[in-house]
Amino acid sequence: MTTEMTVSRKERERQRVELLVLGAPRPRPPKPTGRRSKKQPAAPIVLADDIEARVALRERWSHKVNATPETLDHAQAESRREGALARLVKAGSLDAHQLAAAEEIGAAYAATVADVSVRTARWTGGFGGGGPNSAAEERLGQVLREQAYTRWRAAIGSHATMLLSIIIDDVGLVAAARAARMSNRRALAILVRALNGWRRV
Repeated sequence: MTTEMTVSRKERERQRVELLVLGAPRPRPPKPTGRRSKKQPAAPIVLADDIEARVALRERWSHKVNATPETLDHAQAESRREGALARLVKAGSLDAHQLAAAEEIGAAYAATVADVSVRTARWTGGFGGGGPNSAAEERLGQVLREQAYTRWRAAIGSHATMLLSIIIDDVGLVAAARAARMSNRRALAILVRALNGWRRV
């Protein structure tokens, strides 16, 4: 017999209003009285199944005040979810080298996008420090990574949107293939070829 069957409709509505609408804390069972009060544990108050789940969720996140319990629970579930590429590695469709290539592509993409920003100039005089080569602020490795990303992006051609959605935006292979209007097998082959091509560029 489930707890839902033991709670009447009227009692369930009372619990819903008190606990969910008004936000009252979970009711405590009354303390037993009489000679056996120390030996006999207090009978727990039975809540309806759906109300019990909502109250338990609220109690689990009661120490956080910056978001709703539902939002915090969803965020925790998302943080535990494996990425799209990690799932492909786990399934055996990609290997560790291809996963490392995807991470390098993500880093190169982030560095390239970070460079596209508004910069300000200082019109006042003063000594900025550095020597005659201080104008070259970027490191050589970053320049080489950006050049490699530019060549790789040109090599993947029309499949760039689908590949970047998988590698950068963590879209699943099936969803990305559907958006690109191709089969899952063809999308996987294009992804594998593109990740292998990163090493060549």
